[in-house]
Amino acid sequence: MSDAYTPGYLGLDSRIKLIEIVTNNLANAQTTGFKQEFGRLLDSDHTLSVASNVDMTPGEVGYTFNDLDVALNGPGFFAIQTVNGVRYTRNGSFSINESGDLVTKDGMKVLSSSGSPINVSGTNVAIQDGGVITVDNNEVATLKVVTFKNTIELQKEGANRFIWNGSADGVQDATAPMVIGRALEHSNVNPTMEMIRLMTAYREFESVQKSVRTIDADMNGRLIQELGRLS
Repeated sequence: MSDAYTPGYLGLDSRIKLIEIVTNNLANAQTTGFKQEFGRLLDSDHTLSVASNVDMTPGEVGYTFNDLDVALNGPGFFAIQTVNGVRYTRNGSFSINESGDLVTKDGMKVLSSSGSPINVSGTNVAIQDGGVITVDNNEVATLKVVTFKNTIELQKEGANRFIWNGSADGVQDATAPMVIGRALEHSNVNPTMEMIRLMTAYREFESVQKSVRTIDADMNGRLIQELGRLS
């Protein structure tokens, strides 16, 4: 690729990545506990790239009156056991599988304050305020809720989960977490603001694209001139 094209194509690629971040936010505007990302351009040493930050601002809490729904109204994450190890989520839409395990919607086991999967048997299972799990009105376990020394080291992993990339001592049991039973935390995405960001990123893409076309037309014109001199 000619050096003349490099800045333009880097600009196009970066704007596409910004658009992907915004469209992913919009696609998850109704996803329980979803945390939006903010993309930003990084220009250093003549290299243009895109970095993103996760906005950990809590979403609004809405009551569902489902006994197995639970929301966090403040700092913290629920701990779950996945095939790849312990992960963390703000999505408290849980259920009971055929084996009696408390699980996420995609079947991952929810952990108790002791770090063990929660298995229950009974006809009346509910998660109370504070994350206390009751079976037939008897307390059997408490949800494990953790906080982190630095959420910058939390990385999105898909399925509305996070992986902790820091040291083990950076994960701490939450002290008196604000857990609300029979409720869910909504996404913190503001669709109106995301549409504004999307339009801005798209306009910037079009502007860079126009510049690339101008360079292309100019280079083609010069090539034709040179060929004309040789003929």
